Amino acid sequence: MTVATAAAALSLGGATASHASDQLEVRYAGSVPDDCGTLEISARSGADIQKITAHLTLYATQSEVAEVRFKDLRLVSGTPQDGVWRTKKPLKLATIGSYRVDVDATDADGDHVRRQSAGDLSYFVVPQFGALSVDRSSIDREHRDVEVKGTLYGRWPTREVKPLSARKVDIEVDYWPQVTVSTDAHGRFRTSVRLDNAAQIQAVFRMDGGTPTVLYGKSEPVQIGVEQVPTRFTATVDKTDIDYGQSVKLNVAVEQKTADGWVPLAGKSGGVLFGADDYQTEEVGGFTTAEDGTFTVDYAPWQAGYFQLALNTNGDPFLQASTGTSTIVRVHKASKFTAFTAGRSGTGQVHTEGLVDFPDGSSPSTVLVDIQYSPDGTEWTTVATDEALWEGRGYAFAADIERSTGGFYRAVFAGSDVFQTATSQSMYVGASV
Repeated sequence: MTVATAAAALSLGGATASHASDQLEVRYAGSVPDDCGTLEISARSGADIQKITAHLTLYATQSEVAEVRFKDLRLVSGTPQDGVWRTKKPLKLATIGSYRVDVDATDADGDHVRRQSAGDLSYFVVPQFGALSVDRSSIDREHRDVEVKGTLYGRWPTREVKPLSARKVDIEVDYWPQVTVSTDAHGRFRTSVRLDNAAQIQAVFRMDGGTPTVLYGKSEPVQIGVEQVPTRFTATVDKTDIDYGQSVKLNVAVEQKTADGWVPLAGKSGGVLFGADDYQTEEVGGFTTAEDGTFTVDYAPWQAGYFQLALNTNGDPFLQASTGTSTIVRVHKASKFTAFTAGRSGTGQVHTEGLVDFPDGSSPSTVLVDIQYSPDGTEWTTVATDEALWEGRGYAFAADIERSTGGFYRAVFAGSDVFQTATSQSMYVGASV
């Protein structure tokens, strides 16, 4: 093959590919999804499409029953070379059913194509529901039946809407059919459903074999809530200040609100936490209320905090979950003096010193010790304060007091919400000579 021959072949091949891309094509034909009686046809070509004819064949009889011409169509999107055409009006066919659509198309270049089975026309009735009506927006323990009313309509392919009589409608609760009811001569239906929880109610029509054939459809859902019975905790503790290692008793009453007021809530469970806040809590345990709605807990906390209570309402949607707290319980860790001495120095001052310790494993950030004086050991006055510092065996402190008269001396660590108060032994120091 010569270079010229190869070039010519390539040129012809290119022209053939270009022509193929401009070839007249019917893409599809079928019903408009929300308008069954309207036929839609999609086609494209390199030249303007000037003629389209659709042939409708009823599947049930395999007979062609209608022909749609180009004058019956209008371009709804795209261009005459690449567009979508729809019938100007819904088709009026004698039989409800499914139709095969064959399409002939011709463009301005004179090209013609016929596509067999370009698509289907679903010429059926579409169900439509009026607004679903319920007699209550929420249920409670004594009133759990909900009356449901509605109307079922059919939208014919011609767009005519009229009630559908003697058709079955399922009433679904959270997507599960609970009741099936038939429509009356005016398409109306009425029934009731019994609910055990908050739920969604919806009316659903399923193809039931009736005449004419009606497609699947459903109403807008209606949400039904639950009216819950309020509950509450009443909590008391037998002590609000304890030493580290001691336990505190929690007494709790759990109640529910009724028309007669607050009454005990028996046989209900829940949990108890203890801590200073939501980030520093530890589990105390669970509880089940007695016949009088009460329970008690003994607990030895390691730090100050309060009891936090929660009611478990799983299995009883009509009972309101509630929480409660007790008053604050302060836990005081131990403090004690392991040494204390007082005596006259060579300068005539009273010299005091000693050690204070915190045996429960933690200590204050600043340890202040007061030196107190009493002439007779009964009424005490603070005469000096020193910051005690860690020295290996405890926190050491010392103070010199200018006092010539005799009397008793002692050391005192003032407690706090966290630590106990500690007092050393007292020592008598005579008057200076």
